[in-house]
Amino acid sequence: MAKAFSEKEKIEIKEKILETSLDLFHENGRKSLSIKELTSRVGIAQGSFYNFWQDKESLIMDLIAYRSAQKLTLLKNAFPNSLENPHQFLTDIIFNYSINLMEKVKTKKAYEDAFKIFYEKNKGEMNYVKQLYLEFIIDLTSYWKNKKVIREADENGLLNAFLGAFIICLNSNQFDKEYFNEMLRLYINSIVNTYLTV
Repeated sequence: MAKAFSEKEKIEIKEKILETSLDLFHENGRKSLSIKELTSRVGIAQGSFYNFWQDKESLIMDLIAYRSAQKLTLLKNAFPNSLENPHQFLTDIIFNYSINLMEKVKTKKAYEDAFKIFYEKNKGEMNYVKQLYLEFIIDLTSYWKNKKVIREADENGLLNAFLGAFIICLNSNQFDKEYFNEMLRLYINSIVNTYLTV
């Protein structure tokens, strides 16, 4: 029988499981995310895993969200660098983030598997990761409005720059490699210019 944890213990253990999962995931991919190995490394009973997730696929979904939240938090530290050219700043963030994702999916089977699971489980939903990106955009545009460097922003329109760029990158094999980066940047820049008024 799995041990009952206090709320504080649950938060600490869940974070430890996520961090350990990232390590295992980067070592050998999805197959290395053995619940037995994971719980052994974390120091909890195997059955305790199910206090947090119903299965390994649910953990992978949360792992993507957890890693995205970490990256977006780091990007918030760069907000002061965005004041001179908000359009360029947001275009660069979305472009670089999307290219990085594409490279990981192409070179690491684990990422390809993870995003297949993520995509299949979240078709048509406003999932947690989309919400993270939307909150990031709202924080960024609010920062710009407070600093009086933009007049208006359509945050949902800007969210589509993120989502569209991810979909394009995950299907990059459909495009001519010679033009891909330029085409992706033009796509992102077009949306940012449409939905952000300085």
